[in-house]
Amino acid sequence: MDKTKTNPLPTKEGWAVHVYDSDRHLRFTLEPSHLWAFSWGIGIGILVAILWSALHSMSHSASYGASYSVSNTTDQSPLVPNSETTCREGFSAEPARSFPFGID
Repeated sequence: MDKTKTNPLPTKEGWAVHVYDSDRHLRFTLEPSHLWAFSWGIGIGILVAILWSALHSMSHSASYGASYSVSNTTDQSPLVPNSETTCREGFSAEPARSFPFGID
């Protein structure tokens, strides 16, 4: 008898997720390349956000330092409450809340 010998060939099949609706129409397919593109997009987005934040804070700290040194040259008196800043009749001060509109 002749015995046939089978060698399983290594297959490098990828994977794919197919999503169908209730009428069995294909809605979208998710493949490995989609996940790679999504990962690259997330990585580049985080990098851009970090760089944007660093540049934004550097520009504001430089402009704040320059404006603060110029405006600080005048003599400023301490703020003292007077009769106009105290509570008047009919008005009551409400305690500070953690959320606006009384949602606690």
